Amino acid sequence: MNPTTIHVKQQKDNLVLVPSRVVFYEQMQLVETFDDQSECHMLFFYKQKYLTAVRTTRLKIHSYVARAFKEGTVYESQHPFLQALIESNAPLQKISYPQLKKKIARPYSRQEQAKILTFFESFIPKKQLFQDMKSLFYQYRREGNMSGAYRVIRVMRDFAPNNRFVKEMANDLSYRKLANLYLEQSHTLMERDPLFKEACTSFEDHQRLLEKEGRWIEASSRQLSHFYNQPTPESYQSYRASLSRHFDCDSRTFILEQMSQAIPSFQPVTEDLFQHYVANENVMGVARLYTERELQLNEEQLNQVEVLLERNRFDETPDNLLPFMKRLTAQHPEQTRALLDAFIIRLLETMELEQVHDSLMSFTKKSSLMRKVERMNEIREDLDCMQELGELYYGFQQLEKSIECFQMEMELKPSTPEPLRWLSKVYADKQMMDESKAYQQLCVDVQKWA
Repeated sequence: MNPTTIHVKQQKDNLVLVPSRVVFYEQMQLVETFDDQSECHMLFFYKQKYLTAVRTTRLKIHSYVARAFKEGTVYESQHPFLQALIESNAPLQKISYPQLKKKIARPYSRQEQAKILTFFESFIPKKQLFQDMKSLFYQYRREGNMSGAYRVIRVMRDFAPNNRFVKEMANDLSYRKLANLYLEQSHTLMERDPLFKEACTSFEDHQRLLEKEGRWIEASSRQLSHFYNQPTPESYQSYRASLSRHFDCDSRTFILEQMSQAIPSFQPVTEDLFQHYVANENVMGVARLYTERELQLNEEQLNQVEVLLERNRFDETPDNLLPFMKRLTAQHPEQTRALLDAFIIRLLETMELEQVHDSLMSFTKKSSLMRKVERMNEIREDLDCMQELGELYYGFQQLEKSIECFQMEMELKPSTPEPLRWLSKVYADKQMMDESKAYQQLCVDVQKWA
């Protein structure tokens, strides 16, 4: 699903990093990665746009990043959100702090620049960060933009609430009217302060804002969290439509699996996941979901399962499907009769006879093939029954094992033509005509001598 490595350009050697997890917090996304020396590198994003990478040994306890990991939404490395975030920003390049300040000066307001600087408290001296924010504040002041200056002060207040300068500016009478507007959550003020608007707006309005700004990964993350908090059919249908717009089939399946694990009792997710597994011919996914969720299949779903299993011949490891087939055949004995026979044949192709017999003991429905397996298990070490065992193996199309039985019968009873006839027949089925003719001639000779 996710890229196993992330490549980040830097001045000397490029960094090759393995992602560990990603956190979404406010407007920031942070990807935690590790290099081949197990050193941690943080990749910073603001509103889904890549900023830079920073190597770190530890985080300050009360830093913005530490708070993000504590209060934000974290996804592990295999999540499609992380993949989408990396792919939409490639190629990535590590830049210095002075370069970062220049990079963010072009597309972002000074308020947003101040906000971005707070991300780096664990890596850049706090005094330096504070001075740079203060410079942004004074740029607004010199322009006479009191509203912009106060917006920066609000960011600085969150960053350094006990700083004397911040306290003085926050309580300055010049900003009293603006402070009251924030308390009132003025609509006019929200249009001027996008960060405040995101913090105060309704879920629906916030989603529309994110979609409008092209921040669909953030929107999808918030919508997923909203669904977990309110798992209603309406919220699920809305999120399902969003998944279809933005993610490919594999990513949708992954997210549905996560949702199914988080809310196993929510039936619409389970049903959609079942259809994804069927469409992708994921036999083990269907089996696991059917068994763990105790699904009740309707006629159409049962037909889908039958077609899937017939096409895939029960996957490469049919023994893993034993719990699935046991429950399926018990619930639908008549409809799955042929399917059960095909399953038994497949088991014999991949497992020893004794293992197949023991595995089928717990099945409540005993088919004719099961009884044949029981008989085969009874006589498998009886030298007087090698002819019968060979014929039973042949009935299961286990040609190599039938040959072994008939050859042993031939050695035990050299004057009997019957095993020779069978050997000629089996080799003919294997399109080994020289061997078939040889045994046919040997059979004729034995009959003459008799």
